[in-house]
Amino acid sequence: MRMSFTSIFFSVFIGIGLANAQPLQDLPPGPLGQAIQNGHDMMMSGNTSSEVKLYINNSLNCSDCHINAGDTAAPGNFRDTASKFPSYSAREGVVITLEDRIANCFMRSMNGTRPSTDSAVVVDMAAYIAWLDKGKPIETPPSAGQPSPYPDMVKTASHADVTAGATIYQANCAACHGNTGEGAGPFPPVWGPHSYNAGAGLANIAKLAEWVKGNMPLGNPHLTPQQAFQVALYIDTQPRPDFVLTQHLSPHAPASDYNAKVREETDTVESNLRKDGLSLQSLTGH
Repeated sequence: MRMSFTSIFFSVFIGIGLANAQPLQDLPPGPLGQAIQNGHDMMMSGNTSSEVKLYINNSLNCSDCHINAGDTAAPGNFRDTASKFPSYSAREGVVITLEDRIANCFMRSMNGTRPSTDSAVVVDMAAYIAWLDKGKPIETPPSAGQPSPYPDMVKTASHADVTAGATIYQANCAACHGNTGEGAGPFPPVWGPHSYNAGAGLANIAKLAEWVKGNMPLGNPHLTPQQAFQVALYIDTQPRPDFVLTQHLSPHAPASDYNAKVREETDTVESNLRKDGLSLQSLTGH
């Protein structure tokens, strides 16, 4: 089912209860179709879903990063995702499945606890993503296939870029996400204690810049590549929860439940910047 921008914006703005009011079309019959619908609905309303919120420890929903539950042509979409798995993950040091990738997102982007890969939450979300990736037309964004400019921009990032990013944020983002990144109404926090942690994918400046360029401001993504980079740099130099891997694994799950060779990892805003050869103090001026 393809939705117009109006319905996409309305579902995001009103919050999150519209997922159940808008059933997906052409689902397979029986339990599989029910699982696909449930996976979609949980992505739209995770923080209010009794099934999902047990694994979430911030104020985000999956649909905050994967607009319209990933059914768009913009960065963060799921239309061409399931077919990429299994795949090797350098972060985990092993080959992972789609279910692994979903479960790992809960402990990173959602700053919560990693659910089991055979839990109903993960299985239903995987069923939805696989359905979305099967027999659907793939709309290619205009920038697809072109090398990303953002890794090179990160290498030369400066305090002036952070300052420019702050100005861009106030002009284009603060009305929805708050002057201090705390979020407002249905719009999520982009930094602070209730946002994604330092181990999340969007804590990578180049990845966040790519996402901002394709999605923000919501419904009218018009920033230039440089502006998208500068606002991403500004956001990812702000405080957010540290990521300590061992704190996000369920103490009740067997060790074999987490399919990774990397068993210890700690990420902070400062350490993320150091990986890119940058200094938090130099960038922020304090």
